[in-house]
Amino acid sequence: MEPVLERERLLPRSKTIVGVVAATLLVTACEVSVVSAQAGDDVLWPRARLNAFEAALDQPAPTSAPLVQSSPPNVYKAALFSALIPGWGQAYAGRNTRALVFGTIEAGIWISYATFKVQENTRADRAIEYAVATAGASQGGSDDYYSAMALFMRADGPGQWNEFVRRRERDTGEVVGVEYTGDDVWAWPTLDHFTRYRDLRAGSLEAGERATNMLAVAIVNRIASVVDVVYVVRRDSRRKEDRFGLELQLGRTPREPLASLAIRNRF
Repeated sequence: MEPVLERERLLPRSKTIVGVVAATLLVTACEVSVVSAQAGDDVLWPRARLNAFEAALDQPAPTSAPLVQSSPPNVYKAALFSALIPGWGQAYAGRNTRALVFGTIEAGIWISYATFKVQENTRADRAIEYAVATAGASQGGSDDYYSAMALFMRADGPGQWNEFVRRRERDTGEVVGVEYTGDDVWAWPTLDHFTRYRDLRAGSLEAGERATNMLAVAIVNRIASVVDVVYVVRRDSRRKEDRFGLELQLGRTPREPLASLAIRNRF
């Protein structure tokens, strides 16, 4: 029984000691806080920072600011860009996919044009070389000269080029060309040589026509790009006017919320 009684006597004493120690620490903390405040000690928040923060709170803030501020693309500028380079207007309007499509088409058009022009010149040079080597044609003749070589087997002779020119001028008064004499006279040795030359020249003319067609396609591509970008810009402008939007609203005073989001809609 004695150990039990001894513990019962010690327990109240220990509780009393703990209470005294806690009260002493609390009083000490209060005294330190009071002394620090009276001495101007800015340990928890420096006085200079606190004054600056209070001054910033006193500054008036704008009531609202849009989250994204961007001026809509100008429809006339977009149309001008697309007329110059198809796809440029779409890129200016922020439609990169459409810009890529029109730009790819434009690049393909000019690549095709360059290819056909190379074919035209290459085949024309080949036809001239063949005519000089086979029919004795002049090296520096005009395009009309080489066209006549693709129409008649010879320059002189019955029913050939020079006689054809004289008869048309005599009978109708129409001048269809000039007579070729001297070094400009030609004569195809066989019909096969004549046909081969006609095919070479026809290939050159065909390539030239395709190159010209590519220029027409380039014009069509520009028209399509202008129409598309005008439609897109105007449609996006109407959508921006009608759709919902978010605004960031800032408080004017410290008592109001620092920031808040608001939903707006144009009616």
